Amino acid sequence: MSLNGIMSSALSALQTNTEALRVTSNNIANLNTQGYARRVVNESTLSTGGQLGGVDIATVERAIDKYLGQEVLSSSGSSARYDAQTSVYDQLNGMLGAPGDDTALTSQLTDVSTALGQAVLAPTDSATQLGALTAFQSLATQISSLSSSIAGLQSQADQQIVGATGSVNTLLKQIYDLNSQAQQATISGDTSSAVFDQRDQAVQSLAQLVGIRTQDRPDGSVSVMTTDGVSLVGSTYAQLSYSGGAASGSYGSIMLQDTNPQTGQPIGTAQALDPHLDSGQIKGLIDMRDGDLANAAEELGNLARTTALAYNTQSNANTAFPPPSTLNGRDTGLLPTDALNFTGKTTIAVTDANGNLVSRVDVDFDAGTISVDGGAASSFADTVGGFTGALSGALGGNGTASFANGALSISASGGNGIAVKDDATTPADRGGSGFSQFFGLNDLFRSATPSILSTGLSAGDDSGLAAGGKIDLLFKGANGAVIKQASVTITAGMSIGDVVGALNSAMGGTASFTLNSDGSLSETPANPGASLAVTSDSTERGTTGMSFSELFGLGDQQAATFASSFSVNPALTAAPQTLPFAQANIASTTAAGDPVVGHGDSSGALALQNVGTTRQNFAAAGGFAARSATLGDYAASFYQDVALNSQTATSNQTAQDDRLQEAQSRQSSVSGVSLDEELTNMQTYQQAYSASARVLTVVQQLYTTLLQM
Repeated sequence: MSLNGIMSSALSALQTNTEALRVTSNNIANLNTQGYARRVVNESTLSTGGQLGGVDIATVERAIDKYLGQEVLSSSGSSARYDAQTSVYDQLNGMLGAPGDDTALTSQLTDVSTALGQAVLAPTDSATQLGALTAFQSLATQISSLSSSIAGLQSQADQQIVGATGSVNTLLKQIYDLNSQAQQATISGDTSSAVFDQRDQAVQSLAQLVGIRTQDRPDGSVSVMTTDGVSLVGSTYAQLSYSGGAASGSYGSIMLQDTNPQTGQPIGTAQALDPHLDSGQIKGLIDMRDGDLANAAEELGNLARTTALAYNTQSNANTAFPPPSTLNGRDTGLLPTDALNFTGKTTIAVTDANGNLVSRVDVDFDAGTISVDGGAASSFADTVGGFTGALSGALGGNGTASFANGALSISASGGNGIAVKDDATTPADRGGSGFSQFFGLNDLFRSATPSILSTGLSAGDDSGLAAGGKIDLLFKGANGAVIKQASVTITAGMSIGDVVGALNSAMGGTASFTLNSDGSLSETPANPGASLAVTSDSTERGTTGMSFSELFGLGDQQAATFASSFSVNPALTAAPQTLPFAQANIASTTAAGDPVVGHGDSSGALALQNVGTTRQNFAAAGGFAARSATLGDYAASFYQDVALNSQTATSNQTAQDDRLQEAQSRQSSVSGVSLDEELTNMQTYQQAYSASARVLTVVQQLYTTLLQM
């Protein structure tokens, strides 16, 4: 080999080792840099015309493992999903407290039974009356407070989703821009450019928000898509739109729109992202907002509604001593022109301050007659308004009855009181409720929406809904996909059956509605896992303020709405002495002056106390199937359900966090910088550099010798 060849080889070695030292020093400098992949120098033989000519750097590559990279992305999304869920559950568990805490619903129900037990001993004592009222109020306040807290958590999760979608948009645009830079670096042969690290970091940040997978492309760019293949970044990039907020308790979908990079204008039709999410923080928040929290809200609402039904049924069968002067009913949503649709018999009694009978009005709904103090029976029109007029006339100078805005009111005059008693053999009945119970004349609990959903209305009854009113429905699958959006617009003259038929037509088979014989409305979804929401309802029955969906409890959010405004009847709050702790004793032979309600009668309080240990029929709600249970048992099941779901989320979080740590550890062993390894490499390259320099020195000496010869 010539001296020139030797010198050329030595120079190539100097240059190669200089570059290798530069790469090594960069690795050491980025020892603690998040997302940095160490660079590896790949050397190759330098040859000219088949002759060895020294050494060259073939490539400088990033030390990465594609499989481990995908595993880190996958585990990051799963970990973030369950991190989001457990974070929400931590707050929910703090609000609920433990089942044995004083503020727990199970404890509140026990306190009600205890207070009623005291009332049994002294039903007319003001202290026991106030104690019972306080227990009722505490239970109602706790239920409504929990309902508001759950709704607050849903709103909080929704706002986090809004913020996360904004971050996703930023990352998608950033990844697209970095792709362009990566393409330029690839064309220039710089496959170790820092842009690849920056892009990987952006991709990993995106994976924590939405579940994704990636695919490397030959030009150096990377395609990003959801795990089921919906493109997020490619030749174009997507942008998300979601403004947040709920429409009547129902949240909309996150929309994904492909975007033209040159103009920023949308391409094609937007699609919902929700069904394509299987991991990431957004998925976890959606699971909580629309899944576990929504289920908890419905289960709590179901407990509130059944509690109201159970206690109100007994409360309306009771009376106070002395009976109250006025019984103001709830808004039933009925109109004066509606058919009465009652069967059986009931008695409305006017009593004096000592509980003795002043006058008795007997009503036979089957015969359509009304009589006073056992006198001749007279007929009345079989409408709500016709009956109210007949009752007011029958009361005469002893009282009045009125029906306005869906509510029945009965008052006694002259300081007397009103007591209502259904016949023991053939009790009054409309849709399964007694006379006083259906109208809510002596309710213990109230809410902004009805507790009784068996309206007693039939298909042929006039809907009473003004033309132009509109019901908007949203039917969503278990994965968040919108299965059906539909609207029903009320036209003049529609009957109840017509409205039900219009609902069925609008849903097009995705759900069917049936008006039952008791006037309740049943919904049967074609997809059992789907949920129905009423996003808006501008209908109103007459001047009652009651919409069609409120009247029939249409939509999964109605149960939660009931709990949010759950409270004790304001009439009882204003006058604790009117708590119905007694029971009226009225027979066909009871005459004026006979005792109807006795001082010290605690039979009503005892019956109310027994409600707590009586099994009630609970409708299906949230994650619970229909069941028969006591109020306390259902409340305990509610806590157990939340605790079980919370524990499941925590277990999943632990498993996915461990999976992520393992994937990151293995990735770090491949891509991470080892200080010991890099120092060893540095010493090796320094020694090689020194050896090359000595070769050059020898060549120089040889040239000098040759020149001196």
